[in-house]
Amino acid sequence: MYSTIRVIIDWGPRPMNLYGFFYGRSKGPEKAGKNDPKGPLLFLSMFKWHFGRLVGLNLLFVVTCLPVVTIPCAMTAMSKVLGLMLNRRICYPVYHYRHAFTDEWKRSSLVGWLFLLAVVASLLGVWFYPRSGLSFGSILGGLCLFLAAVLLLGTVYLFPMIAFTDLGVRQLINNSLLLVFLCLPYSVLVLLLDAAFLILLYVGLPYTSPIIPILGFSFLGLIGNQAAWQALHRYVFKDDAAKTAEGENKA
Repeated sequence: MYSTIRVIIDWGPRPMNLYGFFYGRSKGPEKAGKNDPKGPLLFLSMFKWHFGRLVGLNLLFVVTCLPVVTIPCAMTAMSKVLGLMLNRRICYPVYHYRHAFTDEWKRSSLVGWLFLLAVVASLLGVWFYPRSGLSFGSILGGLCLFLAAVLLLGTVYLFPMIAFTDLGVRQLINNSLLLVFLCLPYSVLVLLLDAAFLILLYVGLPYTSPIIPILGFSFLGLIGNQAAWQALHRYVFKDDAAKTAEGENKA
């Protein structure tokens, strides 16, 4: 696992350069009560501590998604970087992004496209069945909408698991779908927050159009990854957490 040691350096005020843009810089020591925020405070603190990193990460994501076929690999790579940030581990965004992108491309592409194509097929069913003239077309359309929502929420847990575990394809699929229901409050919260953010962007057009290429994907990814890590710590990494706690007690 990764080291949890944190080195705090006060660089003092200086203009942001490309290194700081992608790697960020420490803001200096803070009060003890603010060093380990949780929940919404952690989400807000991420923008305070890592704003430059999040912008750089967003640009990396946009560029690496341009071939389209690499979208699942980019989602895994973004989950890797955001997971390290959220867990307060040492993180070099370009380095960790590149390695997660290239090292996990097989699992990312196979399982990622399976989920994403299934979401597209479900949404096509939402459009098709109510117009098909079938007596139960509306019911089928509603079932397709439910399936699309479950699969889309499954990706919230899928890509962090690809980035931080060596689980096989079947385990990744099973775990992703199970976590949607085991952590239903978090799943619904992610769905509502993402929908609210996208609606605000749509309502604010054209003034909000620069947000997506500059920060939008990092914002959405941060929402999903923070919720996902609540589930991963509870259900996926609980054995590791127990071993760590046991080791600390012995020490």
